[in-house]
Amino acid sequence: MTRHFATLSLAAALSVASVASLSAARAQMPTMPGMPGGSMSGMAMGGGSGVGMMGLPSVSSAGPSNLAGLLGFCVQNNYLGASAASPVMSSLGQKAGINGQGDSQYQAGQNGILNTGNGGTFSLAGAGQGIKQQMTQKICNMVLSRAQSIL
Repeated sequence: MTRHFATLSLAAALSVASVASLSAARAQMPTMPGMPGGSMSGMAMGGGSGVGMMGLPSVSSAGPSNLAGLLGFCVQNNYLGASAASPVMSSLGQKAGINGQGDSQYQAGQNGILNTGNGGTFSLAGAGQGIKQQMTQKICNMVLSRAQSIL
């Protein structure tokens, strides 16, 4: 009985230690603008509104106006080449009847704001260097693919 109790005590101690190390690791994660709580923890754990595979935000809820604006943002900030994105952006703009300044979703996209659905947004602005920059590059590629798919 004492041996069984010792085994259970050891298992409980290891469980507590695992939770504590996970919490410590999560607290040390870099911040990411636009994520719940301002950190990348929502992405690493797969949580948060509008978050898809690998913790990246879903682009499937973004409308044509928002996608067109985001394509402009991605080209302007060198995440996408103009030769690949501009024709898609132009076709999408014509299809959606985007009139530029009067379209709030287009303007949000131009400012790097992705509408993720249910009132959620994700900011691509201020990506900086390293993993944030790589994530923004990936999201811009996802936006281009999504825009091409709805044409």
